[in-house]
Amino acid sequence: MTHRVAMVVLEGTFVLDLAVAVQAFGRRPSVFAKIRDEAVAPYDVGVCGQAPTPTSLGFTIADLKPIEWLKGADTVVVPGLEAPWAPQDPRVLEAIADAAAEGARMVSLCAGAFVLGQAGVLDGRTVTTHWALAEEFRAAFPAVHLAEHAMFVDDGQVLSSGGMLASADLCLYLLQQDQGQSYANDVSRVLISPPHRTGGQAQYAKPSQRPVASSLGPVLEWIDAHLTEPLSLQSVAAGTHMSERTLVRRFRGEFDESLAGWIARRRVERAQALLEESPLTVSEVAHAVGFGSTESMRRHFVARTGTTPRAYRETFRGSPRSVVAGSAI
Repeated sequence: MTHRVAMVVLEGTFVLDLAVAVQAFGRRPSVFAKIRDEAVAPYDVGVCGQAPTPTSLGFTIADLKPIEWLKGADTVVVPGLEAPWAPQDPRVLEAIADAAAEGARMVSLCAGAFVLGQAGVLDGRTVTTHWALAEEFRAAFPAVHLAEHAMFVDDGQVLSSGGMLASADLCLYLLQQDQGQSYANDVSRVLISPPHRTGGQAQYAKPSQRPVASSLGPVLEWIDAHLTEPLSLQSVAAGTHMSERTLVRRFRGEFDESLAGWIARRRVERAQALLEESPLTVSEVAHAVGFGSTESMRRHFVARTGTTPRAYRETFRGSPRSVVAGSAI
């Protein structure tokens, strides 16, 4: 039987999330025939909701199947939406919960994880969402483990992806699981997208520009001002006029992170800014942020972002490949 995929459209649905999912599972474009001979489409796709529904880009979608179409679906896909924390229609949440109870595979794209959370199908599971929504998600769903920097997460019946274009990564992964790697590769060739990207969302995350609300504010400011220096528990305690024991206890209590971990994170964040904006070499950046060596920065950078400093610079400063005067550059 054809695998049935129900996609849920809500007010403010991200059009890009929806389009990627429809393109991945829906009718293939004519160019696909040049890559693979597909006599019968492997999926029966239905876009469901309460018509007409306004999208994130302002236009409405009127041609929608009723939300009851979720009943009997093999896979339910919930794209991201503009205000994911807003309470959703109880009928929609009930239909999603019923589909999950019947064993449907539940897929959230970007902020769609909030909707699955409201439907009560995430407790005790590990999921991801857009990295910039991590704080709001944790506050709303404390019983869910959030892997905020993952590109996507497979937790068995529930699968979730990070920010918008990570939906393509998850959809290609689902195609690989359902139809095999060769099939997923051919769909990726149509999308001109790699079948699998290395790293995670952490390499795209940007530190908040808002000051950290903490009683340790003066300590954090002192650390930032001395970040280029060799910093130890002893030197920070002496510089901020605190006992070492108090410093350790308060850092753990407020940030659930060690002092050394906080310092390493701040150095990585400063290195990201310099790699994007400054002409300094990677080695010069390492010393400018206080790591002391390129290898030390590389180790911490990979641990925090999932990619290397050089790869990060190429991603955020490299010139896009283009065609100039008839020659590929």
